[in-house]
Amino acid sequence: MLRAVGYAACVVLAVAGIVAADEELPRKGGRLGVRIAAIPDDVRAREKLRAGEGVLVEHVLPETSAAHAGLRAGDLLLTLDGRAIDSVPTFLETVPRMKAGQRVVFGVLRDARRLTMPVTLGPRPPDRGASFDVLYRHVVSKGARIRTIVTRPHAPGRHPALVLIQGLGPSTIDEPLGGRSAYRRILSAFAEAGYVTVRVEKPGIGDSEGGPYADMDLAGELDVYRQALLALGAMEFVDRDHVFVFGHSIGGVFAPLLAAEIPLRGVLVYGTVVKSWAEHVLENTRRQAALGGSKPASIDSTVTALGIVMQDLFIDGKTTNEVARTRPHLRGVVDRFFPDGRMYGRVLRFWIQLHRTDLAAAWTKVDTDVLVMWGRHDFIATEDDHPRIAAIVEKARPGRSTYVAVDGADHGFPRTASVEDSFRRWGTPGADISTTMVTTMKAWTEKVRHAR
Repeated sequence: MLRAVGYAACVVLAVAGIVAADEELPRKGGRLGVRIAAIPDDVRAREKLRAGEGVLVEHVLPETSAAHAGLRAGDLLLTLDGRAIDSVPTFLETVPRMKAGQRVVFGVLRDARRLTMPVTLGPRPPDRGASFDVLYRHVVSKGARIRTIVTRPHAPGRHPALVLIQGLGPSTIDEPLGGRSAYRRILSAFAEAGYVTVRVEKPGIGDSEGGPYADMDLAGELDVYRQALLALGAMEFVDRDHVFVFGHSIGGVFAPLLAAEIPLRGVLVYGTVVKSWAEHVLENTRRQAALGGSKPASIDSTVTALGIVMQDLFIDGKTTNEVARTRPHLRGVVDRFFPDGRMYGRVLRFWIQLHRTDLAAAWTKVDTDVLVMWGRHDFIATEDDHPRIAAIVEKARPGRSTYVAVDGADHGFPRTASVEDSFRRWGTPGADISTTMVTTMKAWTEKVRHAR
């Protein structure tokens, strides 16, 4: 185990495996310059659009490719190069893969008129801060160069560091700090407070090689974050004794696995899971079906069928085609929850590995301080998992865990009025991000840093 030889030896491994690896990874990603959201139901009905068809342009950034091409807030993007845009996740997965100089054509619905609008993508501009520099670097994982974005404080000396491991999804993190999104607000707050911050672009997204991201398994993605942490320890401006990892959602699964290998000063997680993955999916399916108004009998039938399918897939190792063939009465459940042999857009192998990972055992090996957070209006992650993580850590390392339930926050950090309100508003534009998250994280890390 790397822990046995300490962070200094980890750094030697990082230098040997990364610094001499190859040339710097070029910044090749293109920038469209729009913020998009799901099309509201009333707009969809008025424009007679199919369910899932298109996305709404919520905002166009000035002096960007979208602005120069004439896209406007309120436009509905229906097609990209002749292919239908069928969801916000599809759009967010496609756009980060576009390159600077690439010409694309959008099918646009504006004021009841259908337009064809070509856009030539410009390069993403480098980020900068008033009190920190932004460094575009990379690590090598499984032979692929992976983009890392590091903020370095202007002040001399070594500085504490916060590494972000984001949740599930193909969104790029190559965006300026200080924007409206929760990740950018959190990272900006820490960067301005004198921390080194690290973002890791996922394989196949933005500048990163490798992927496709949707085909990455759990072990492969874990190695990406492992290499980023090892490279961080080799940076001369980083205080290696005060490195923190923040894992959100699925990122909270990777956090304890990394902390069991690499010495850290602290681990922070929010909206994550410690139960088996199948148990979480059944629990979450039941909760969201109830919030959506499904009848109890229908919910029970769906959860029972889904449990059988996941037993076949996760335990017995069958493929989705085999399950559909041998259990034809469950084909509808297979098609609904595992379209094209995937779950939530990721290859099935990822979820099988996650289900077979003993997360509770991983947390017992985390020899550091741990902050576990859950938003009281989170309808995706279950509250029970979070005090359970804290209790596991507390039993193994007394006095090292803290659990905080964040009032008024949902899974993606927006401030909402209730769980039901979070469910109704999920994915809608203009959400007000809860500031409690940032203040809680900063207060805790400072307390841990200065503790004896």
